[in-house]
Amino acid sequence: MSETLQSTLALLDEGLSLYRRNFVAFVLIAASWFVPVACVAGLVIALGSRLDSAIVVPLVLLAVLLLFPLLIYLIGGLSRAAVTAAAGQRVRFREALAIHPARAAGMGCFSIIYYIIAQVVSSTLSLICICPLYFFGFLVIGGVANVTSASGPLATLIMAVFGLIFVGVYIFALIVGGATYSSLIYGIQPWVQEARPFGESMQRSFELIGYRFGRNLVVWGLAALLVAAVGLTVTLAIGLLLPLPLTFVLGTESSIAQAVSASAWLIGFVFVLPPLPIWMALLYQRNRAERDGVELDARVQAWWQAHFAPGDLHAGTIPHTIPQAQ
Repeated sequence: MSETLQSTLALLDEGLSLYRRNFVAFVLIAASWFVPVACVAGLVIALGSRLDSAIVVPLVLLAVLLLFPLLIYLIGGLSRAAVTAAAGQRVRFREALAIHPARAAGMGCFSIIYYIIAQVVSSTLSLICICPLYFFGFLVIGGVANVTSASGPLATLIMAVFGLIFVGVYIFALIVGGATYSSLIYGIQPWVQEARPFGESMQRSFELIGYRFGRNLVVWGLAALLVAAVGLTVTLAIGLLLPLPLTFVLGTESSIAQAVSASAWLIGFVFVLPPLPIWMALLYQRNRAERDGVELDARVQAWWQAHFAPGDLHAGTIPHTIPQAQ
């Protein structure tokens, strides 16, 4: 477990280092979706105050549906940029987003399929783990009702335990939900990093999702927690402070103030989003290299070149020992 945690922290640190060194490029890619999303959000907010609520809900659903392909290109572009940066090359905006429409369609289809499967699994897991905690919490509430009049300190202790249970359930739900989205981004990496048909890419995705699944879960969960913690801080700071003067002048009911507020939240999202695709791209690269034996093959090749001349194999000279994997 200690080794898994250390390798996970090293991966997260490497991803943050790549983001810091290529900050402008990653933010530019993330901001490429900002203009259309901000326009759509502003339009929905402006029309929402004039249209009936029965029409606003389908309008929001239509906007989300139209923005789904844009989100696919955004995640794919950030992942491609992470692969380029990890190789020590310069990240270029145009090359990062140059994803063939057929591959983007494959990513979208897989995302829908995987999301349905992941939601069923995560909902079942949450039901199994959270329901007993809620049942215990109701028992605690009943105990509080019985002992409150008799013992104040005991009631306070029971309420504290109930509060800890509530926080634990919230954190667990946050980890499960965040890990689901992290694994989704990890799962589309075959379409981003490799050139395979749809069927082979899907098979490759599920194979590497299951490869060292426990370690993957640790990475997905920690990455989700880190993004949630940093994202909440950044988006609150930008989303509340930036539109505050305009809200104070125009009032909270102003459509302009609401549109600016929504745009401010999207700006915060631009800065928070890139690390997650970066981490998932690096994790996929590491798992693929380990599973395919790339590192071991490189060691064998280096050992062979160090101990034998190029003509030894043709001359009938073969090694009696092979290097051991570390």
